[in-house]
Amino acid sequence: MARETPVGMIGLGLMGSALSARLIDADVGVIGFDIDAAKKDGLRASGAEFAAFAADVAARCRTIVIAVYDAAQVTGLLPDIANAELPPLVICTTTCAPGEITAVAEIAVRSRLAFIEAPISGTSAEVRAGTATALVAGDRDVIAAAATTLDILCPQRIHVGAIGNASRTKLAINLILQNNRAALAEGIAFAESLGLDGASFLATARQSAAYSRVMDGKGPKMLARDFAPQSHIAQTLKDAELILQEAGRHGLPLPLTSVQAGLLRAAIALHGPDCDSAAVIEAIRAGRDQDKEHS
Repeated sequence: MARETPVGMIGLGLMGSALSARLIDADVGVIGFDIDAAKKDGLRASGAEFAAFAADVAARCRTIVIAVYDAAQVTGLLPDIANAELPPLVICTTTCAPGEITAVAEIAVRSRLAFIEAPISGTSAEVRAGTATALVAGDRDVIAAAATTLDILCPQRIHVGAIGNASRTKLAINLILQNNRAALAEGIAFAESLGLDGASFLATARQSAAYSRVMDGKGPKMLARDFAPQSHIAQTLKDAELILQEAGRHGLPLPLTSVQAGLLRAAIALHGPDCDSAAVIEAIRAGRDQDKEHS
């Protein structure tokens, strides 16, 4: 039987749905809300309840998880959440720029909301499996108060200090991860152009010094041209643009990430914003095919 006090989930996209499923599997009730009513469909059979407004979630839940697209959406939700008779504890998993999440946290404090910054490093599939890592920042007492919920949502987590540090850490990790993914895509496309069997090449690469975990999750999808989303490529591009924006603020050129962001834009033009980030390989394959046409 589900726990008497449910957890609120605002944002029912890939990440919010995966987090909700973990709560439901742990017999914790979930009350979800998303501005897109169609997002309810994936959880409808799971036993989750759905609210018409974010304020309804805040009225019924002592803990709310936010898993929306960007900082502007998080900021827009806070007044409705703060108007609850007993303001809930908020766990924000949305990846933001450090300055954005700091501003959000300041609004939360003024609104009497206990606030935890907790962006997650990993795909929705990894979240669902419990193998993703939450980067947690904020007051240690507030984090301790949410420990039971955090243990369910993301068993692997690292406390990285004050609010803002989780976003800084997440963006730096994403920089490496995105460039690893693009390098894998380029390597597979290169191997294919040399006439190598893609699956055999990937198996060899996974045993080589070039190995990274991205080969396990994205390599087979690239080979199969399976771009059903574990994470939306538009979200990947949003994070790349945040990375470049922050680097620009600090006067740091990021040549690899700049090129990689261009590949993401090209892949989106080919396959749309909702495909998986593995589709970055299609931008490279398309370039190869165009060269063949002109040769």
